[in-house]
Amino acid sequence: KDITLKVIETFLQGKENDPDTCEDGIFIGENIAAVLDGVTAKGTCLWKGKKSGCFGKNLLLKYLETCRDTEKPEEFFSGLDLQLGQAIEERTDEIGPEDFPRVSVIVYNERWREIWSYGDCQCRIHDKVYDHAKKIDKMNGELRAFYLEYFLSQGWSMEELEEEDPGRKAIEKNLIMQLAFENKPGKFSYPVLNGQGIRPSMIKRYRVNPGEEIVLASDGYPALKGSWQESEKALQDLLEQDPMCFRLYPSTKGVKPGNVSFDDRAYCRILAE
Repeated sequence: KDITLKVIETFLQGKENDPDTCEDGIFIGENIAAVLDGVTAKGTCLWKGKKSGCFGKNLLLKYLETCRDTEKPEEFFSGLDLQLGQAIEERTDEIGPEDFPRVSVIVYNERWREIWSYGDCQCRIHDKVYDHAKKIDKMNGELRAFYLEYFLSQGWSMEELEEEDPGRKAIEKNLIMQLAFENKPGKFSYPVLNGQGIRPSMIKRYRVNPGEEIVLASDGYPALKGSWQESEKALQDLLEQDPMCFRLYPSTKGVKPGNVSFDDRAYCRILAE
């Protein structure tokens, strides 16, 4: 029989509070629910007028509408990755790897009773959180914090830091260099859909029992709680105390002037049948 997902609550908001530029997405199908996080562009190339992360997210949301829920996780993520690869091949201009659309995806498949993750989206099963944070992001977040503390020590005001973010500028080269470690084995490696093929051993799989509540979310929530309201409160508390995200929560980016958060965010809570 057809299964209908029991979705308790969802929330989606871009860091700029503009749906057209939000790089996160939520897909709810008959038997699968997914959260997608388009990766912040490292290059300047636009895709049909959108930044690469937003384009990639939109492309994969559309593909999920036709996707079969009986696929194995390797087939599922390979199918998504192929969409990005075809889009890259169809471009007639010269683009570098920094311009490729990249997307992290986490999905709950009710038929399999499993959560599958490829990238740094996170999930919560009952009361246990799996955050999939990248080692290389933690390193670059700490390095950005070092630069920001240095500039403060040299007389910069917090307002100047927010306007310029010299810490982000200081790690920009690192953010390009880290692309060399995508989907490869090694200390700084990490999984991400980038159109160049996946590494099946990097897929994370979690069993879900009937009656358990699960949460799928992007990494725009620093603390993933059992409800959207609690997760949102934790985020707002952080943004109030550390809007540049370099002291309480060292990140590779902070809140830009005019934005509502340091990153786009997506939250989806489901009751497993």
